[in-house]
Amino acid sequence: MNDQSPTRDERIEKLKGLGSSRKRVEDVRFTQGKGNYVDDIKMPGMLFGDFVRSPYAHARVKSINADAARALPGVVAVLTAADLAPLNLHWMPTLAGDKQMVLADGKVLFQGQEVAFVVATDRYIAADAIELVEVDYEELPVVVDPFKALAPDAPVLREDLNGIMSGAHGPRKHHNHIFLWEVGDKEATDQALDSAEVVAEEMVYYHRTHPCPLETCGCVASMDKVNGKLTVWGTFQAPHVVRTVASLLSGIEEHNIRVVSPDIGGGLWQQGRGLSRLCLRHRGLYRHGQAGEMGRRPDGQPDGHGLCPRLLDEGPDQRHA
Repeated sequence: MNDQSPTRDERIEKLKGLGSSRKRVEDVRFTQGKGNYVDDIKMPGMLFGDFVRSPYAHARVKSINADAARALPGVVAVLTAADLAPLNLHWMPTLAGDKQMVLADGKVLFQGQEVAFVVATDRYIAADAIELVEVDYEELPVVVDPFKALAPDAPVLREDLNGIMSGAHGPRKHHNHIFLWEVGDKEATDQALDSAEVVAEEMVYYHRTHPCPLETCGCVASMDKVNGKLTVWGTFQAPHVVRTVASLLSGIEEHNIRVVSPDIGGGLWQQGRGLSRLCLRHRGLYRHGQAGEMGRRPDGQPDGHGLCPRLLDEGPDQRHA
């Protein structure tokens, strides 16, 4: 430090704190239309993708006829789960220790689920092509209440788990029960609840929402065949994790993959539920409702020492934790 360096008190005064306005540094380029989003990325020979989505919340996929779509000039490929299965890419693991379909494999489990993926030379041809894909569905009973999903006579959603009573975090208690996730000190929590003088139970419902971000999920991938390096631009909030997953799926060494997160028009899952896939644009936004039970033992009022929440998720694939 020298005589011209501000003192500690001067730096603190300039920093300010709660209740003080902060100077924003990115607003100028955004308000002038100079943001750089995934949709702004243009590359020579770039292909575009679009999804065929299910109009049903629960249905069996009897057949998919993509001949008309493939015959449309400009269409490069139409992919279904049958095309991904030989590569073992039709089901992918989830962060919760479960797995989910990349493209509908025999069934759809939520309205808007991706059934087929069209690749074309421009986005308008891709949009036209998805209308030409003919999908024959057998509509099945739906589950719209997370509590009724656990009823003995509730429709079986995940047929791939039929007869499997062990989940990622413990035993499954019902054919629609995927896993039970417990965290914390159970004995200390039970002791705190047992010693409470009064008991109260509360059911908190998180209603369905439909956020409106500036953009939906999307990404652009470019593979340099000369040096064997892959570059991916996407709406990623965890680019390092995406790079690791991309390496595991593709077999490309992690140091040969570069993941770029440009300006992102929304975050914290509001852009759309589900994992980002190697495509340009997710056109739909689908959100879910959640219901949670917060219970206390029948001998005491909550005293702030412990809380036992139970969350049931009626998310887009109708799975309930």
